[in-house]
Amino acid sequence: MLMLYVGVIGVLIVTGCPIAIALGVAAITGVAVQHGFDLLPTIGDIIWNTSNSFTLVAIPMFILMGEVIMQTGVARRFYRGLAYLLGRTPGGLAHANVAGSAMFSAICGSSVATALTMSQVAMPELRRRNYDMGLTTGSLAAGGTLGILIPPSIPMIIYAVAVQTSIVDLFMAGVVPGLLLAASFMAWIAFQVWRKPSLVPDGEPHPFETGLVFRAVVDCLPLLVLIGATIGSLYFGLVTPTEAGAFGALAALLVGVGFRELTWKSLVATLSGTVTTTAIVFYIIVAGSLLSFGMVDAGIARGVSQAVVDANLAPWQFFLLIVGLYIVLGMLIEGVSMMLLTLPILFPSVVALGFDPVWFGVVLVVFIELGALTPPMGLNLFAINAVAEDVPLKTIIRGSFPFVLIMLAFLVVLYAFPQLALWLPGTLK
Repeated sequence: MLMLYVGVIGVLIVTGCPIAIALGVAAITGVAVQHGFDLLPTIGDIIWNTSNSFTLVAIPMFILMGEVIMQTGVARRFYRGLAYLLGRTPGGLAHANVAGSAMFSAICGSSVATALTMSQVAMPELRRRNYDMGLTTGSLAAGGTLGILIPPSIPMIIYAVAVQTSIVDLFMAGVVPGLLLAASFMAWIAFQVWRKPSLVPDGEPHPFETGLVFRAVVDCLPLLVLIGATIGSLYFGLVTPTEAGAFGALAALLVGVGFRELTWKSLVATLSGTVTTTAIVFYIIVAGSLLSFGMVDAGIARGVSQAVVDANLAPWQFFLLIVGLYIVLGMLIEGVSMMLLTLPILFPSVVALGFDPVWFGVVLVVFIELGALTPPMGLNLFAINAVAEDVPLKTIIRGSFPFVLIMLAFLVVLYAFPQLALWLPGTLK
């Protein structure tokens, strides 16, 4: 049955079928092979039970919050302030790309949306100052990946629902690794600039004055307050993740109104973008749920888990196995689809070998981040290329490659020191 599922999905993807449809068709095919048409009415129940979830309401709420920030110019103001404050550091505005992406990711939840928004905001200024395009596009693509590691994170919500673990624990588990990964990116940028100063222009065109510093802080403040209120309310148990999403969306709307940039046109664009993205995400979630049901019903998850246990693999050997698997899959399949495709098969083995489900959720998100930077799928690479059309794709790939190596090294660190992910959720207990 596993061969059947893999074969059907592989053929459909190779022929150009959208991944969500491929997952759904494979699921229905597998159920029909196992039981004929007897269980087909169950598919309707699965679709209803999956989509009729209070927890999943958090997804459109966080998407709405990010869309508001994108459409109202708050992201542009934030980057302008951050660029001024970090302009004199080794690496200049390249650091602002990473730091800005890390902060924006805390109200967005999407890797591609973070990369696309920050590149639209940052690229004109970076071009004007003649920054190296490899460094510029690489830092924007890598910074965008932080959008699904630093909470809120749409893949984390989907993972939590799929494996029945705490969303709040997952959100908190992503904070420290997300900040450490952002710091690692910035350290690499500083090293590159130290080694080759010609990558960035000399000097800072604006004087460093108290008044300008105050203005920069004011530009950064609304987004920082929004982040603190959303994540802080979750950490202290004041709201559920769904309520946090609704609160964040409302607060973002109020910020847009306060800056007088939430026009009817931008509001329509915000709602349209929210509906479109939500529909795509839920389509994939429902198809993944059908596939999960088919695989569990066929005993695939139980069989694979037993095979792993019988093979007497050490945890580090299993970890290396999934590293290789996810690197290859990340090159071919979009992140959320990759997660929903593999969880029914791998998660029982993960639990059987003693890995913490929350820790594995963070690791899986880092694998999805890797996929966003590795061609031919590499969605962040194409998002940057869509904004910087005159920059060759190979330049963007070359600029992103060192950050891929940093992520791989970071995965090893996470394996060796799981408390990097588990310490903060532990403080909630």
